[in-house]
Amino acid sequence: MESRREFLQTVAATTAGIALTDGVAQAGPPTLPGAPAVHPPEPEEGRLKQFWNETVKDLVTLPTPQLTPAEVERHLIYCGLLSSLVVHYWNGNKRGKDGEYPWRPKQQVSNKQYQGGDYLGHNIACLAVDAEGEVIDFDFNHNEVFSSSVEHAESRLIRRIFSLTQINNGWATKGIMAPAAPTTYSNLLSDVTVYTSLESCSQCSGIMALGSVKEVVYLHRDPGQNSIGNILRQLSPEKSSFKAPLPIPADVLGFNAFTELGTAYERFAKEVGKTPFFKPTVGKPDTSNSITSFLCTDLALDIFKQAKQDFDNLQTVKYADHVPSTDDGKPVPNALTNQRVLEHARAFFAYGSTEGKRGTPHQM
Repeated sequence: MESRREFLQTVAATTAGIALTDGVAQAGPPTLPGAPAVHPPEPEEGRLKQFWNETVKDLVTLPTPQLTPAEVERHLIYCGLLSSLVVHYWNGNKRGKDGEYPWRPKQQVSNKQYQGGDYLGHNIACLAVDAEGEVIDFDFNHNEVFSSSVEHAESRLIRRIFSLTQINNGWATKGIMAPAAPTTYSNLLSDVTVYTSLESCSQCSGIMALGSVKEVVYLHRDPGQNSIGNILRQLSPEKSSFKAPLPIPADVLGFNAFTELGTAYERFAKEVGKTPFFKPTVGKPDTSNSITSFLCTDLALDIFKQAKQDFDNLQTVKYADHVPSTDDGKPVPNALTNQRVLEHARAFFAYGSTEGKRGTPHQM
């Protein structure tokens, strides 16, 4: 009879899917009878079946959006607005106010003291724009404020918009005026574009899909997210109440900061092992190539500052009278022209940089 110790070893190994031979663990398939396969069966229909035997490259590749120059101009105004909000609320003290940040000399105010005060969350922001061209609201990543890894900018923004649809706040929201067509929470955001400073994670992509967001324009690619937004879009049924938003990388708009941020991040990731992101007074230096660390550096700040400067310098637009069209080619009712969009974006920045408080109702 085996000992109690041998019995417990066998149970533990079997539960973990490891076979025991003469009391020695051997790698192999689960030994529990009737254990399921580690992969799902091939679907009989649907989008997943269409990609079942295709390459990963096919799954993540989306066609380039077909946009007119006037539509591109409109997108770029909102990209400039978002960059301005990122710069205004910039805070790079990811590891606290004390210590040394070799990648942030321009943000240093005294010996090993850096501007920004207490760290409020990563420099990741997003804003939502409705079909008429009005900004609904904006938000920032607030992981640090709430001691949570799920308080990302996009997920906070979508939840915030839904919470504002039945109340009147200080800035216009989509639900205040009665819509022309019947609207429920399932299609409330179906004509909304989200602009985000960093490519969305799986959580935020999923929440935007559940919110039926139309599209998401991102200013910087996040290689750690494995193009999850593209995958969700590809696998969404064509006719679905919760189709994942169309991801639009801002480089297809000619937004210079997109390529510059990518190049700067590659440099940071390559060199941070030799030049740490952070050197504490006591303890081990931080040499992680985390993209949220990169978004605290002078490299990233300078790029966003230039995008803000371009936005500040934009006084007139080339396609001043352009208004968006509906799917059937008709002008969107009550839509702002591109010139009005520029004026509106400046007005929103005035609000967002004073009363907005990083998009959170809490005092910062």
